[in-house]
Amino acid sequence: VFGTKRIPGLNALPSDSADGNSKESVLDLALESGDLRRATSIMQENQQEQSLDLTRERWNKIFDLIEERTTNAEENTENLRQLTEFPTQSAARSEMTDMYKALKESGNLQLFGAVDTKLPLAAGSSNIPPPLLEGILDLPMKALTPEPTNSLLLAGVAVAVVEGMVSVGLDVPLNALVLSTLFAVSLDRIFLNGAGFETFLKAFSPGVQDKILRHEAGHFLAAYLLGCPVEGIVLSAWAALQDRRFGTRQVSAGTSFFDPELSQQINQRQSVTRSAVDRYSIIVMAGIAAEADNYGRADGGAGDEMSLVAFLSQLNANSPQAGWDSDKIRNQARWGALQAVLMLREYKAAYNALVDALERGGTLGDCIYAIEKAARQNNLGPVQNPLGFIVEETLQEKGPLAVQKVVWKKYNDAVTQEEEGASPTSMVFYPTSVSLADKTVDTKGVEKTTEPMDEEAMSAELQQYRSQVEQKLRDVERQLNELSNTQE
Repeated sequence: VFGTKRIPGLNALPSDSADGNSKESVLDLALESGDLRRATSIMQENQQEQSLDLTRERWNKIFDLIEERTTNAEENTENLRQLTEFPTQSAARSEMTDMYKALKESGNLQLFGAVDTKLPLAAGSSNIPPPLLEGILDLPMKALTPEPTNSLLLAGVAVAVVEGMVSVGLDVPLNALVLSTLFAVSLDRIFLNGAGFETFLKAFSPGVQDKILRHEAGHFLAAYLLGCPVEGIVLSAWAALQDRRFGTRQVSAGTSFFDPELSQQINQRQSVTRSAVDRYSIIVMAGIAAEADNYGRADGGAGDEMSLVAFLSQLNANSPQAGWDSDKIRNQARWGALQAVLMLREYKAAYNALVDALERGGTLGDCIYAIEKAARQNNLGPVQNPLGFIVEETLQEKGPLAVQKVVWKKYNDAVTQEEEGASPTSMVFYPTSVSLADKTVDTKGVEKTTEPMDEEAMSAELQQYRSQVEQKLRDVERQLNELSNTQE
């Protein structure tokens, strides 16, 4: 269709012209009548023959109908932000999920579900110490930690200046102006979802909208690549106010997606699987990942982090995935951010195409069309192999002590060296327990090998550590004795 390379075995994108084929006519009738279930059945009936001419017009009608059905669905959600907001498998979302599957099986959606958390881009251990994350991504942890901007402060200063000038110029009491402003902001928040204030705020920070767009594009593409049907996206409070999926949530931007497996597990109080937890973690952290990778830091996303914390914390009460203490939650957030950044980089062409479609005000169909077009133009397809492996290795065991390290091994390097019978090169080294080895961290991800200590050196270090522990125990015992004598 586009005269570009295509991955063998996958269909081309929809053409721009239609014909009078009866199959297409039946599909058109179903789309015109708003019958998504019937339209899906027609797609499923013809997916083996792959003879259905899916024109660009039909493509857009399918996704317009998905947006319409999910907007008016029995349950609506914004970004699946809380456990109580996870929608059940309603008729609308079942139809949407089936249509996505039908389009994928017919070869039209080759990037939908292209990444599986069971074979992530960073495979292996899920233990992600901060130096390891920084070394793999060449990004500081600070870049992945949302920080508030001074936009609100600047807007407040501007309002104060204007109020002062009006008070002096028109002889109006300043207190009255301040109270009026607070009252107006409250009304704006209650009745307009904060849209008025958002418009005022963006006037003082022209780059905010671009960051919001790229942030939400990260959520969108991550959900799509992980096989979670995307329902829609809004990029302003005004748009959210007019969308029933967002209007009651008081959000200024959001991506609505649906994870059938996770929703079923939560709503039916089933065991939440680790793969579902991992999918959610990646999608939630993808907005922060997008900002960090594009701007070197993330301003937005504090709400995303809070959502992940709330989600994992609530799992402690009703799931075998219990045991999410603060350290494990922070580690899962780092794991999700790592996978999200690698995913956005690996599918950079598709991400850029999505951003371009959103900047042009594209619909859901336009956005997915842009992703799939970029996939064909750049030979992008499902993940076949990870980019690398995170491996925990034990350097030495001496009694109860185990000296460990976590290394990042590039896939190609590991495979090549394994074939040659050599030891894979460790790119990043980080001790995970009491380490008596050299604590060298390659934060630039430059290939190098960190050699463990020899037997004699290791024994000497262990002996020294043992002496230090014994000395501390003697100090504690001495302090307890002194305390006992004082009480007597």
